[in-house]
Amino acid sequence: MITRYYIVKDAIMPDITQISSPLLEKLPMAVMMADVSGRIVYGNPRACTMTGYTATDLAQTRLGRLFPDRAADVTATLDTSTTQDRATAQDGCATLRRKDGLGMPVRLYRESISWDGDLYELVALLDRTEEEQTREDAEISALIVQATDRGILVLDPQYRITHANRAMTDLLGAEPAALHDAPFGTLLSGGESDIATLRQFRTHLARRTGFELDIHTRGRQGKDLWLRCAVTPHYGADGQLADIIVILHDITHDRQLRELQRDVVEALTDQLSLREMLDFMCRRIELIAPDCMAVVMLGTGGTLRMGGHGALPMPVLQAFDGLEASTAGGACGTAIVTAQDVVVPDFTTETRWPTLRDVAGQHGIAAEWAVPIILRNGDVAGSFSLYFRAPGQPGAWHRRIVGACVHLAMLAIEQQRSRDSIIRLSYTDRLTSLPNRMWLNRRMQELATRPPAAPLSIMVIDLDRFRKIVQALGQGRADQLLLELATRLRHGMVGRDVLVRTEGDEFVVLTEENAPDVTLLAERIIHNLEEPFTVDGIPVSISGSIGISTYHGEGQDVEESLRQAYTALAQAKKAGRCCYRFFHPSMNRQADDHVILASALREAIADNRLTLVYQPQVNLRTGELHGVEALSRWDDPVLGMVSPGRFIPVAEETGQIRALGVWSLRVACEQMARWIASDIPVPTVSVNLSAIQFQDPDLVSQLATILHQTGVPPERLIVELTETAMIENFDQTVTTATAIRNLGIGLSMDDFGTGYSSLSNLASLPISEVKIDRSFMNGFGSTGNVRQVVTAIIRIGHTLGMTVIAEGVEEAAQCAQLRDIDCDVIQGYYFGRPMNTASLDAWIRERRAEPVPVI
Repeated sequence: MITRYYIVKDAIMPDITQISSPLLEKLPMAVMMADVSGRIVYGNPRACTMTGYTATDLAQTRLGRLFPDRAADVTATLDTSTTQDRATAQDGCATLRRKDGLGMPVRLYRESISWDGDLYELVALLDRTEEEQTREDAEISALIVQATDRGILVLDPQYRITHANRAMTDLLGAEPAALHDAPFGTLLSGGESDIATLRQFRTHLARRTGFELDIHTRGRQGKDLWLRCAVTPHYGADGQLADIIVILHDITHDRQLRELQRDVVEALTDQLSLREMLDFMCRRIELIAPDCMAVVMLGTGGTLRMGGHGALPMPVLQAFDGLEASTAGGACGTAIVTAQDVVVPDFTTETRWPTLRDVAGQHGIAAEWAVPIILRNGDVAGSFSLYFRAPGQPGAWHRRIVGACVHLAMLAIEQQRSRDSIIRLSYTDRLTSLPNRMWLNRRMQELATRPPAAPLSIMVIDLDRFRKIVQALGQGRADQLLLELATRLRHGMVGRDVLVRTEGDEFVVLTEENAPDVTLLAERIIHNLEEPFTVDGIPVSISGSIGISTYHGEGQDVEESLRQAYTALAQAKKAGRCCYRFFHPSMNRQADDHVILASALREAIADNRLTLVYQPQVNLRTGELHGVEALSRWDDPVLGMVSPGRFIPVAEETGQIRALGVWSLRVACEQMARWIASDIPVPTVSVNLSAIQFQDPDLVSQLATILHQTGVPPERLIVELTETAMIENFDQTVTTATAIRNLGIGLSMDDFGTGYSSLSNLASLPISEVKIDRSFMNGFGSTGNVRQVVTAIIRIGHTLGMTVIAEGVEEAAQCAQLRDIDCDVIQGYYFGRPMNTASLDAWIRERRAEPVPVI
């Protein structure tokens, strides 16, 4: 202040007449000049501001008015200065009376000066309020710098430390002298990342703005520290970097917790088991909080089970494992049952769990803190516990760790439960809740690696004709039936028997019973299936077939054992259904024959090595030929003559029936074209198609193509369908049958009366003729139930406008009786066996030359 004063004085002294110099105008202090009378002759702008007077008003004001309490001092100064050329400057505190009457504390500097014999008073004023505020600010700033828990560094432009506060030295465990004038880079850890950190520091500074930067350093005893630096560069009036303010705070815990969470989340995505996941979490906690030991206990079925742990001694773990998940189960059990934190600050004073207290004391454990793990649905799945070797409450750092890890443990448990649920669903049949095919496959794999101690019997159960039951009941009621069936079968299981639903109406039983007991079980299952079911008030009777094989383990393929059970099932079905069969090696030979037959049939169809024979159909009234039925025959060069009863089922089972049907249609139409060209009077040819073909959407177009290519009029072809074809998918059958009739092709119902058809179904189809199955000819006579049934069929057919054909007629008496009940056409050995085209042509010529009477 004194320096500034003499600068003012020197600026005035050269020429008192030029008192309003630019220097005085810019000074931050108030400067005034007064003559010997005390009248102010000059005041700079700052003087006007402080006094509240304008420059004009100030020129009419005396110093005594501005300092009423110091008026005498001011006058005395002037009086005593009359004999002095230059007086010594005086200063002191005074109160400035502003124009508005308010007093302002100021520091007053004044000196009398003489110029050309005249005396003047030079007065300089400094606002004491601003000065004190500045001093207070400086003191407060110093206090903040020293009292804050944030480290503060001041760096010079060369990045050397010029100041470090106490928090900084405490953080690093260093003496202030050790930091003074040290390069900023010495704070870094000495790792490979230091160069990159310094480069980043310089790059940010070059942008001339504040920034944040995380650095890795070392504290006391080489402890790793992560510090976040808030860096603010300070530039001088010349625009050059003056110093750098760096405020640092410890983010080591934040970083450790973030890394812990990251590692645990990565472990979650790696699909580790829950135990591996929780063990990993506990070990990671103990790395960042070495004063504690972490444990996760799961409350499974009301019992504490070890979920995961770190370094807690095994005897302590064993003492907790298996305890009741209740207030009797220590802090862990109490936290689970109460869903609240439980703190045991000192085990030596704990009275609730004396046994656990003793075990803890024996292994140096002094305190525990247990926190419940609460799932998002509100369930308490377990507890997260920290054990301490020193008594006391958990600290803030422990609470932060557990707060994060309880959430992560909750995620891990929920993930495991979701995984278990998915596995359970994938291995469970949705309708019956039984194990499913996937479960069976897994069990087969387990058995392949770990054979059972005792022989294992595999039973495959399949319902007989279940598809027809579904058609009759509808899918909804069929599902209800399967549910009741599964319940009934489950109740029939004993011991460790396992019931599996593999698909549709197929079930598998795995049992360790011996052969006699397995036989009893199979008979019991057959009997249970025969007991009527009731579905929505509808009585339903079903039956089933069972195939059984035995897996002994040693040197045996479990998958082969399962296949053997299926082979035995096929034999049970061939045996007439509603029975069971044990696998025998001879069945494999039959299965091999089946494979050989299927392969040979495929080649025979492709090479056109099958033939058609034709059986005549005769009109009972006129004795004329009504038509012929085409029948497939197969004479294989290796297998010999293979009957239709053998190769037709194989064709159906192996999917070759479509190719066989198309082949039969084409060959029959080609033959009809030759008969027409040769003027041989064969009115129609009938070809039997399977139920599978009637579900083929291409059937109608195939028929149209064959007729077009062979040139056969559509009315010369009759397609036969069985009742089975009608039942399988009635709506599709109606659609296909209608399209066939629209082509002009005849449609015949084969084997009528042997299936499950109804009159309404029959009436809904555009059928031109109905065939009475040959089985009705057994026992057919002039009286009896069979005759009545046949008579009814004939009347129904006639009522619906159909031609009625009786198959299997072998005797004259049968022929006469059928004529008596008005049957239209007969087919059977009585008139002719199935014959090749040459024999049929000869048969037709003979009848044309000499008509044979019907009877």
